[in-house]
This record gives sequence, structure tokens and C-alpha cells, in this order.
Amino acid sequence: MTVRQVRGETHWQRMFGQKEDAIQFQVPQNIDMEDKIIGPLTLIQFLYLLVGGIIDYLLFISFGANFIFWIIGLPVAIFALALAFLKIQDQPLAHFVRAGLVYLRRPKTRLWKREGLVNPIVKEKPGKAKKAPPPAPKRRIEKSELEQLAQTLDTQRVNIKT
Repeated sequence: MTVRQVRGETHWQRMFGQKEDAIQFQVPQNIDMEDKIIGPLTLIQFLYLLVGGIIDYLLFISFGANFIFWIIGLPVAIFALALAFLKIQDQPLAHFVRAGLVYLRRPKTRLWKREGLVNPIVKEKPGKAKKAPPPAPKRRIEKSELEQLAQTLDTQRVNIKT
């Protein structure tokens, strides 16, 4: 008895002739996740927090710990934290900020430019409109004419050209 007979051969091994000593590779998982560079933070998260911290530090040096620092510095810190950690529908906040800025930059009124269009419709003056010819008067077919036509079609050979 061979090893294959003891273990049993799978359908995959029978089809493709896979050997027992075939090399197996691990397939990477979670490839859509960013790498954690600095502790539990990705590089982008770290940069958002770093820029927010530098701005807050410069504000603190400029204004000291007075009321103006807290009015300006607190929203900057909250915005930096939101950029780093907040996700809406599995999309980072930076995606929505970028989309909002693009929306604000583009014009809101659309103008249609008529360049390069050919006008195939020609308008005629209302006084010179052509009238359609009157319909032909309807002719009433008698029963005898129909019988004669049916007799002709039944008895004569009709050549159809294709």
C-alpha cells in the first residue's frame, strides 16, 4: 500500500497529478489594509497627527495658553484627530474633504456651448408650408370582382421573382 492509498487521493490530485511533496505557498490576506508603520498608526495617520500637532504647537508659542489659543487650537486638534481616525462608510474623512473641496472649486452653473454642432433641421416659413395631397377616394369592391380575382389566382400560375 502506498501513501496515497492510505490517505486517499483528492479529486484535485487526480485531475492535475499533484504530488504529495508539492510546494505550497501562502496567499497574502488583507491586502487592502495599509501597513502599520509607527505603532498602531499608518503613515498617513501619523502625518495628519504630526501636522495638527505642529500647528497647535505654533499657535501655543504665538498666543500662549490664552483664550485665542483654545478657540483656534482646539478645532485644529479635533480636525487632525478626525482626519487620522474617523471613517464614514469605510471611507476615510480625507476622501470626503477632498470631494468637498473639488465641489467648491468647480462652477455651479453649467453653460451649454454650441460650438461644432450642425443644425440639420431647416425651419420653413409658415406661409409656404406644403400641403399634403388629398387622399385617394376609396373604391368599393363588389363581391363579383372578388370572386373573379380569387378564380384567377386559383387557376393561373403566378411567377414570383426574388
